[in-house]
Amino acid sequence: MRKSWDHFYQLTKDNPPSIGLVKTVSLLGHAGDALDFGCGAGRDTRYLLAQGFHVTAVDQEAVSLALLTQLQTERLCFVQSTFEDFPFAHYDLVNAHFTLPFIRKELFSAVFTRLKTSLKPCGIFVGQFFGVHDTWNVSANHMTFFTREQALDELKGLDIATFDEEEVDGITADGTTKHWHVYHIIAYNL
Repeated sequence: MRKSWDHFYQLTKDNPPSIGLVKTVSLLGHAGDALDFGCGAGRDTRYLLAQGFHVTAVDQEAVSLALLTQLQTERLCFVQSTFEDFPFAHYDLVNAHFTLPFIRKELFSAVFTRLKTSLKPCGIFVGQFFGVHDTWNVSANHMTFFTREQALDELKGLDIATFDEEEVDGITADGTTKHWHVYHIIAYNL
């Protein structure tokens, strides 16, 4: 797995920030404390720093740290951790760009509950869940996939600003063909 993540990070390190994150920063309207949960190659971390945020960037892969060390700013804290072991603090913004589906199904609700409670009052979450029609939803895969109702149930306690379901045939970062079934989410802690 390590080799494939290293390759993925190299393929995505120069990508622009995610569209959902750019929209979320605009909705929040101010800089503050941000969590980039599964920061990968750091594209969203770099954007958050450029917008004035103090960023905790979390990833379990050491290659992520290697890619972020060039940033050298006191406003960045990198934590190498699995999602389930990460010690959440409190954040104005939590970004989980295409990372949450990689949490094992049996651990998902506990981790996501901790993520939701890490949001400060009026804090905002942006991220994705995968739907049950996604190509990667096979029995040998230990990822998490939801029906629309299950996804909405996980979001209870948050005020949903955006919940867009997308099903499209496309490609992954490495060019592999894939059917994407994704819920794009922006939600507030009130």
